[in-house]
Amino acid sequence: MSEQVRSDIVTTAPDDRARLQTALDDLTDALENHLEACVARSGEGDMAVQAAYTALRHAAERYDDLLFELREEVTPWEFPEGPHVDIEYEDPDAEPASVGVFVRRDYDIVDGDELLRAGREAYGELYPAHPRQAADADVNHAGRALYQLLHAFGVDGLDQRAEPSGLLPRGGTVWVQELTDGDGDTLVDEPFAVVDDEMLIYRLDEVIGPDEDDAQG
Repeated sequence: MSEQVRSDIVTTAPDDRARLQTALDDLTDALENHLEACVARSGEGDMAVQAAYTALRHAAERYDDLLFELREEVTPWEFPEGPHVDIEYEDPDAEPASVGVFVRRDYDIVDGDELLRAGREAYGELYPAHPRQAADADVNHAGRALYQLLHAFGVDGLDQRAEPSGLLPRGGTVWVQELTDGDGDTLVDEPFAVVDDEMLIYRLDEVIGPDEDDAQG
């Protein structure tokens, strides 16, 4: 009697297996780096631990996503949620003639090398005809890297690329308020001098909750 062949076996293509193995290798490397950073940490809020934590979370998410994409399987891990959003104030009766939008977003720089790399990639997006050496020469400190990232992608683009660029989001806030006559004249010299909570129309806070903050190590 010939051996019956199971019809429910799903094979994995060699290329897919290689992708999974690479993702797994990245994850195990990230786990080891995180352990080393935790063992050698200098105290609460150690930057190396935070950077290792961020790298570990990214590696775990990539492996988890790829495993589901290629094999429809999942891992038992849960990933910390991002900032939760609270609407602090809204004035539905406001009828302003002009408004100011004031934005603040805070980040910890947890990986300076990654920030420089991201800034140089942003430079390349802006000036694709320039040689790589030009990007290296231009982006030689954190401020210049942030300048190029903002120049290439704007405030929202920077926020979307924060963690892969070595930045750990700490939260932010957006205020929309009515402007009075003459407030526009402060735009260059004193852009935030006209902030007045009594003129507030709408406020949106992005808050890093205690659970997420504690999870950073």
